Amino acid sequence: MTLLDGATMRTAAEAFVRFPPHRVAPYNKRNWGGTLHSLCSYQGKLKPSIAHFLVAQFTEPGDRVLDPMAGVGTIPLEARLQRRIGLAGDLSPLAIAVSKAKLEPFTAEGVQTRMDALRIAVSHADSQDVSQGDFGLNGPISGYFHPKTLREILAVREHFASRRMSGEFDTADAVILSAMLHILHGNRPYALSRRSHPITPFAPSGDFEYRSVVERLTNRIDKTVPLLAQLREITSPGSAIEADFRSANSTFGTVDAVITSPPFASSFRFWSTNWMRLWFAGWQPEDFKIEPSRYLETEQRATFAPYSEFAHSMASVLKPSGTLILHLGETARENMAAEIAPLLEPYFQVHSVGRESVATGESHGVDKGATVAHWYLFASRR
Repeated sequence: MTLLDGATMRTAAEAFVRFPPHRVAPYNKRNWGGTLHSLCSYQGKLKPSIAHFLVAQFTEPGDRVLDPMAGVGTIPLEARLQRRIGLAGDLSPLAIAVSKAKLEPFTAEGVQTRMDALRIAVSHADSQDVSQGDFGLNGPISGYFHPKTLREILAVREHFASRRMSGEFDTADAVILSAMLHILHGNRPYALSRRSHPITPFAPSGDFEYRSVVERLTNRIDKTVPLLAQLREITSPGSAIEADFRSANSTFGTVDAVITSPPFASSFRFWSTNWMRLWFAGWQPEDFKIEPSRYLETEQRATFAPYSEFAHSMASVLKPSGTLILHLGETARENMAAEIAPLLEPYFQVHSVGRESVATGESHGVDKGATVAHWYLFASRR
């Protein structure tokens, strides 16, 4: 890696904020980034074109680029697409499953083998207890699906749970699970649910209609597996690991750059907006009462003090003078950049902090909510 000195980083950072490249056609388009970035719908995903330019302008080919709060792997995938090594960490099993599919190696034969096993699981779906569908945050899961479809969904969920419990869950499983999560609910013909929202599962409408899980899952996999397989030809794989940012050094080793977009202050609760997919990815009903307290999104509602721990952890994982870039939010009441920058100072030299208003920007792929501006903080390890 060719390390950016402070003056060079400052100049590049100021230009990035003054003339945001992701606002220029075609990068400002709603669907820029393609199918790989849309492997699974997810509320709170960073706009792929922002990730694209942060990786392109502030890292180099071969760099190990870590996002310790990766969500569905937007930044690490962009790193991989640009011949860096993308590393993703997150506490969410939903997020890590999707990131794993984007970053880690698999074979088409492995996916086919896993699908054969899944078909067997679905063939025994009639034995599933549909009372499991009584759970839900805005209405029961059973209200979204035809009873036969629900039994098949429960059989597939149980299948993946068994794979995880046995320690056999691998990237081929993650590819299939990502496809399943994407089609779980939505307003398109491929969705398994009654008509709902494809990102946040709003209360469903329309008639109950049986929809074959295997048929629709196979259609989705047939579209995505060839695209994912092409990544092997252009770059080295990375990794996605379910881990807290505090354990980054022991989890990922040394990296050249950390680029991340922490959850925005005063924004939506990721666990409630992504609730059905989290449930399918492994959360039990009781987890929705316990798990959110472990996440930075919840911690920072009371105080930004955890970012001192974040700074210490990132300093431990970065090479000397390694790059740290934070994509942060501002609301009418809170400016994350102003709160967090002083907490980085013991470990990082902050070279530039810049503001981008989102008042006139399109909102797709941006965690907007109460957010009035994005801030970009550029620093290097002391």
